[in-house]
Amino acid sequence: MNNLLYLNNDSIILELNNSVDKNSTKKMIAFKHFNNDMSLLDKYLEDNNYYINSDAYRGNLINPKSQLEFTF
Repeated sequence: MNNLLYLNNDSIILELNNSVDKNSTKKMIAFKHFNNDMSLLDKYLEDNNYYINSDAYRGNLINPKSQLEFTF
């Protein structure tokens, strides 16, 4: 029986896993490591069996009504 545990210490995967905003992190990683080529990053992630769930985080952002202005 094989009871080995394989740890993935890939810095790109770790950075994506630790991020909240996956889309902006993908853009930053593509800029840093892949000469700003998103298709190379997508190919790299596909080769490493990494898939992003787009519904993982949906924050409840509130749009401000207007800016408060005080008269003195």
